[in-house]
Amino acid sequence: MRRSNWLPAMLLSAFMLSCSNNDKDTKPTVDRTAPTTGTWRVTQFTERGNNETSDFNGYTFVFDSNGSVTASLNSTNKHGTWSINNSATGFTLDFGAKSDANKPLGELTDDWEIISVTSTEIKLKEDNDASGEFLTFNQN
Repeated sequence: MRRSNWLPAMLLSAFMLSCSNNDKDTKPTVDRTAPTTGTWRVTQFTERGNNETSDFNGYTFVFDSNGSVTASLNSTNKHGTWSINNSATGFTLDFGAKSDANKPLGELTDDWEIISVTSTEIKLKEDNDASGEFLTFNQN
């Protein structure tokens, strides 16, 4: 009788040990100083599953270490703010209201979830998975 209880207990233990943590517990790769070097361009902007990257054609972005960001198109500059939160999981961008008068830059205003921040790429997603919003900057 003892032997018959032993086998299920071992199988249950092996099953429990093979389970892994949720991927959301994994911290993203973040180089906090990376955004402040060079100029950047939007290489992906997806909203509600629609690719709207072309709305940012010609824009360049400069992220300053003081938390300001400048978007330039031709000779027109739009100023905003940016930050990485203390836990290095969130990236806040603010170019003003998300309104028709402020398109396309207002569409970038959000508290983004960081996928990764490296010296050549900033990958972000909306913290609400159902929104289908993704934003990627690549260094020029």
